[in-house]
Amino acid sequence: MNNMSHSIRQSVILLAFCCSICTPVYAADMGSVSDIDQFKQAWDAAGRGDRATFERFKNKLGGYLLFPYLQYEDYRNRRAKVPTEEMATFLDDHQNFAFTNGLRGAWLASLARAGRWTDFVTHAKEVDNTVLKCQRAQGQIILGQTAGLLTEAQNLWVVGKSQPDECDPVFSWLIKNNGISTDLAWERIRLAMEAGNRRLTYYLARFIPEGQRRWLEYWQWLSRTGYTRLEQARDWPDNDINRMITAVSLLRLANQDAERAAEKFGALDGHYNWGESRRGELLHAIALSSAVALQADTGVHMARVPTAYRDSQLLEWWVRFLLSRQNWEQVVAVIGKMSDETRNDVRWRYWLAQAESRSGRSTATARLESLALEANYYGFLAADELAQSYNICPLQPDIEDGAIERIAGTDGFGRALELRKAGLEGWAVGEWTLAMARLRVADIKIAAALAQRERWHDRVIFALGNSGDLQFYAWRFPLAWRVEVERAAADNQLDLAWVYGTIRSESAMQETARSTVNALGLMQVTPATGRQVARKHGLGWTGSTGLKTVAGNLPIGSAYMRDLLQKHQHNPVLVSAAYNAGPEVVKRWLADRSIGEAAIWIETLPYFETRDYIPRVLAFTTLYDWRMGGEVQRISTRMPHIESGKISVMGTTEVVCRDPDDAGN
Repeated sequence: MNNMSHSIRQSVILLAFCCSICTPVYAADMGSVSDIDQFKQAWDAAGRGDRATFERFKNKLGGYLLFPYLQYEDYRNRRAKVPTEEMATFLDDHQNFAFTNGLRGAWLASLARAGRWTDFVTHAKEVDNTVLKCQRAQGQIILGQTAGLLTEAQNLWVVGKSQPDECDPVFSWLIKNNGISTDLAWERIRLAMEAGNRRLTYYLARFIPEGQRRWLEYWQWLSRTGYTRLEQARDWPDNDINRMITAVSLLRLANQDAERAAEKFGALDGHYNWGESRRGELLHAIALSSAVALQADTGVHMARVPTAYRDSQLLEWWVRFLLSRQNWEQVVAVIGKMSDETRNDVRWRYWLAQAESRSGRSTATARLESLALEANYYGFLAADELAQSYNICPLQPDIEDGAIERIAGTDGFGRALELRKAGLEGWAVGEWTLAMARLRVADIKIAAALAQRERWHDRVIFALGNSGDLQFYAWRFPLAWRVEVERAAADNQLDLAWVYGTIRSESAMQETARSTVNALGLMQVTPATGRQVARKHGLGWTGSTGLKTVAGNLPIGSAYMRDLLQKHQHNPVLVSAAYNAGPEVVKRWLADRSIGEAAIWIETLPYFETRDYIPRVLAFTTLYDWRMGGEVQRISTRMPHIESGKISVMGTTEVVCRDPDDAGN
């Protein structure tokens, strides 16, 4: 299951290649039927390699809105043969199209393969792809245009990983021109060791003087042995190289084992003059790692970090450690050390209120009452604490049809809508995303209204998130596919609002969503998990394609939720954690970390995404309770103590609307 499921940000470049050969799923509303039908036939013909049919339809569509996409498909297929100026002109004329970056990259790659270096260098002035950067540098070398190239080549070389093969000619030129100094070599070694890429350092040894290689060999040995004997470095001379070796080694060790890192630091501190900045960094790393692991002596490590190096990340984890120990007085004190911006975040306002309440301070009630005005996870928890009704104040959009038509009539949005009608969802999202980036802030809400009119749910949700119009609840929490979702929930004896809350969190209601780890569809199911669940429950399995449909995704995703519910104490908090991070990870957390109050357990999880994901699912579930018009269950009733293994009787609450200050979800 995807642990990055809510980040469904499509790369326009990837869309250019992934979607260009997709077989479209045709929509019922096809606008200008004759043009769009001919476009689809041309597009399908291109995907089949049927050049004659493609050309026949293409030649009839010169004035059609999506004609540039047929031109793109034409140029993409014969990019190596297109005259240079013709291709450059087409790309320049279509800079605001979703296909442009992908086509430019593919064209430049074909120029490099053909050895057309003059054309390549001329048209590769602003590339951000490493392969293309190296090919541009290679072209400059071949053409003798090397003025100023040395620094660029060095920047390409000094990275903590192996670079693509296309960079080899550039690096050969760099070596031949004595462009790799000892300092530069040590800098790349440092980057490689910081990245855990020890293997690369064996190659890099050739670039440092023979007299210094023994220090690199020591470093490699320390890395191989897990830095268990790092204290032996106190016998080394204190110089720039050895300070770097010991500092980077301590940072690596701190990420693995804060206690051992603290021990080694104590053995080396005083011998090495790391300097104030590096020493502060080391103490910060040890304290942070100790806090994330919830180790008992975290407070000692925190106290050793100089005030100047106690950044927001460290202070937040200090509070989390204190929450795990329920040291409420210290929670108040450390939150007080946070910057105003961090301290005023709803998360820390809530925990400050809790700490004040549990340490008997009179200011807690006012803080909780202020939080209870907000329709979010922390606001709902605060309302539960006070036994108050939830404060959900919806606003009704008042966007005029004329404003919607104005946005729909712009080229980018017009292309996006037409591509969607043609069944090319990926390209449609690409065009929509580019068009959104060009909008004034005041028009983002209007774009959301356009997407709502088209029932394009995920575009509505993302637009309203960007515009800040978070009280348009009917738009932000659509009851799409209600019959199918109700059936899936009923078949698996799941809370309907919880299923909706999970779908909304996973895919933002995008039926064809695909994450960076190939989790698919409404409930973001990976093909491996989908196949396993389908086999276990006798569900239909049509492969990855089926997961990108409502009919193929909902039965499998909801059955997987039921499996997790049975495996994880029938506790929705644990199920959401497992759905996001994986069952084995949750099993480890239950064994290694403090258990008890669900809200504290959630707040102290080491994965930032899961730490945010569970509250999001819970808040969205509460809002779907309200959207469906029944009794709204209190959010805390879905958050039983982790160790109990039992769900408490579901309490309900009324929903009112009183002077909201909605922080959103």
